Amino acid sequence: MSHKFLRVLVLFIFLAAVPFLHCDQKILTILHTNDTHSNLFPLGPNDSLGGIARMSTLIKELKAKDRNVLTLNAGDVFVGTFEFNKYLGYPELKIMQGLYDAMELGNHEFDLGTDVLIGVLSGVMPNKPAITMPVICANIDRTSIKKAPDALLALVQPSIIKEIGGLKVGITGVVNTEAQNYSSDVFNFLTDPFVAAGTQAGLLKAAGCDVVICVSHLGLMTDEMGLSTVPNIDIIISGHSHDALISPVLAGGKIIVQAGEFGKFLGELKVKIDTGGVSVADYKLHKVDWRTRKDPHLLLPLAALRVGLVQDPRFGPVLGKFVAQARLDMEKSWPDGSAFRDTAVGDLVADALRWGVEKAGHPVDIALEALGYVGSKIYKGKVVGEDVMRVVPYGYDATSGLGFKIVIVPLTGMQILQGLEFSVFYIPLTYDMSMQPSGLTFNYDSLKPAGARVDYTSVKVNGSPINPLAPYNVAMNEQVYRVLKSLDATVPDPVSTGLFEYRLVRDYMKKLIHVGYISEGRVIDQTF
Repeated sequence: MSHKFLRVLVLFIFLAAVPFLHCDQKILTILHTNDTHSNLFPLGPNDSLGGIARMSTLIKELKAKDRNVLTLNAGDVFVGTFEFNKYLGYPELKIMQGLYDAMELGNHEFDLGTDVLIGVLSGVMPNKPAITMPVICANIDRTSIKKAPDALLALVQPSIIKEIGGLKVGITGVVNTEAQNYSSDVFNFLTDPFVAAGTQAGLLKAAGCDVVICVSHLGLMTDEMGLSTVPNIDIIISGHSHDALISPVLAGGKIIVQAGEFGKFLGELKVKIDTGGVSVADYKLHKVDWRTRKDPHLLLPLAALRVGLVQDPRFGPVLGKFVAQARLDMEKSWPDGSAFRDTAVGDLVADALRWGVEKAGHPVDIALEALGYVGSKIYKGKVVGEDVMRVVPYGYDATSGLGFKIVIVPLTGMQILQGLEFSVFYIPLTYDMSMQPSGLTFNYDSLKPAGARVDYTSVKVNGSPINPLAPYNVAMNEQVYRVLKSLDATVPDPVSTGLFEYRLVRDYMKKLIHVGYISEGRVIDQTF
């Protein structure tokens, strides 16, 4: 036997053996979305972005071309548009159940209370078939005390196991426990998300799962700093913070991904699962835009929903009627690398509240909005009622179908200073309570100890230094007031204006006609 023949024979045997050396390796594809916020219809310039019909097409195409595909949503399907205020979330859940394997509850699923959530999931509220898509949340109290309603416990599971292509996949999920996001009855039955996730992950591993996924509505920073330390979790499908990650974050041995907001993106994570564990094989963040055709099977149902919405006398032509012209994109976030901590849309909303309250004959010195209650940016171009609702979508009034009302709170200068201190207390963990003011300016230093960050000498009301002993009338939405009252029992009862935040912002933009707000430096972080 020649040496040449022997080398060829050895090479042939090696190449033939390669597939068997890796036969235990499997690929799992996870498609994921989060914080879709009831955006059934497209948004953005010329309706070029998102829309559930485009999302449906993309999910179906990716499922058709691949094996072992799992589709997950990380919560906040509810609240954000007139579609939700009309239909309370049932249509999107019904569409999703044909596309998704499971969804985690977000905090906004609880906005209208547990009775509405139970009614929608069970189908009782619209008197239609129940939602069959698995809904998960591990940190709902399931002890013998049963703090959560029995009906909710029956509809929401702490975890599930799915068999996919010979893989045993365990899926659990958790929701944030930020008190300002909930009514007291809901907040009281939520438990520690890290403990709950760890308990469920341990049970799933013990049940022989090859991979454990935690679908998290905690926010990217909390996932990186906290959830990534919880044992037995392999992958975190993240939500709540609206981050569009172009590549996975690796922390604590976990793979973390998140896909932005409003259905503008679909994440596609491919992982390798073998005896060595779980690792990233590939990742893509797909844009869902005008280049994606709309699922023809959804065109008629969505058209019917649109007709039902605009024919509702509470709403009318909010999807197409001109409100104003935006001269530029007005952002919800402040400019990168800037010390300014007011945003273009935050300034717009605060000015609208102050203008509207004064116009209605109420004396007011200051108007405040919390950044966490500003829902969306405004895109350059034609602005319609739906765009305004996306900006101020929170709260719900059954009679009008609108959101928060505005109240006026008489506060002393010292109470205002204490409120400003709280508004920057939890930075950088969350910016939700960051104040967006009109008639007020102030500076703070985020590197100083929490509770001592505001520069009191910088605080000015309409250009004059704030007087700690003087009274001021402060306009704010009713939820900001509730948070303020929970912090300081001495805060007086508010004066109701009966004015809806949505209408004030809409009418203010109508008055301006051409709108072009930018971040102005009303609030400055002196760290920069």
